[in-house]
Amino acid sequence: MITRAIVLAVLYVVCVSTPLFAVGVSQNTPDIDHLDTGWYYLPSYANYAPCGMPDFDQKQDTNWQGRLGWSFCGPTVLADVFWWFDSKHSNPNGTPGDGIDDYTLISDLGAPSPQTPGPNSDDHNFNNVNTNQTPWDGRNGNKELIEELAWYTNTNFCKTPFIHGFGGTHLFGLKHGALMWIRDAGLQGQYSVDVITKPSFSTVDEHVRKNDAVILRLGFYIPNMEHLSILSYHYVVVAGINSSGYIAVSDPEWDVTNQTNNPTLHNNPSIVSHDVYQVNFTTPYPRLSSWWIPEFAHHRRVVVTHAIIISENE
Repeated sequence: MITRAIVLAVLYVVCVSTPLFAVGVSQNTPDIDHLDTGWYYLPSYANYAPCGMPDFDQKQDTNWQGRLGWSFCGPTVLADVFWWFDSKHSNPNGTPGDGIDDYTLISDLGAPSPQTPGPNSDDHNFNNVNTNQTPWDGRNGNKELIEELAWYTNTNFCKTPFIHGFGGTHLFGLKHGALMWIRDAGLQGQYSVDVITKPSFSTVDEHVRKNDAVILRLGFYIPNMEHLSILSYHYVVVAGINSSGYIAVSDPEWDVTNQTNNPTLHNNPSIVSHDVYQVNFTTPYPRLSSWWIPEFAHHRRVVVTHAIIISENE
């Protein structure tokens, strides 16, 4: 008889692309079949990041909404990044649920049972990313990875009186929270976190090819109103890049390539949607960005205002 644990293990070790989960890993390639060269994707780690950069979802808990809508993109993409680095340094023969924690960047945060996939609790259980058995209450402690990072990054100003509930994640809150997380993991000095204002596409390309994690801050803009231009911001993390002017991202809010109506499925890092976009170097607002994505996530226009680079120190 095939046990549940064996079934989960088999499903985990491949990048799912069947209707079983209504979502899979693929590189969305609309109208770019001619680009058979030039792509570089961040490496995968068969143990815990079998598809490269994970693609966790920010819409798992209705409490993750600020007063202006879904607002957990910052801690969610940071969870993608830290999971990916942690997987790099973990036992390549390990499996989620084996009860072994080889590297301290992500720890077992004690998600309640049942452990998924189990049988043991460890840092790479899928419910260590999040479980709605412990709903977000804006406080620290007794939470899983995304919610703990939300506290570290002060998402929705959860640590700030009077404006609690507003704001998503401030750019420098994201940087400070990442640095504090690294410090508390005992890895201070082993990683750098840098913010680049108005990054060039070539700079992003260079960092991705060095296997740095690149989080992009995207600004949704109003045409022809540069001084009142940005309506809101959104974070994504780069999964792959093509020097010809294309980028693949793990987007915590939208899944263009492989859609799903169950956001918790992406806590399994073998289930991702690396969405590919063509970029444009004739930016509508040169003061704010040097390149932009004209058709981001169902034709929403965004300019790339900042890049947060997380890299390992030599």
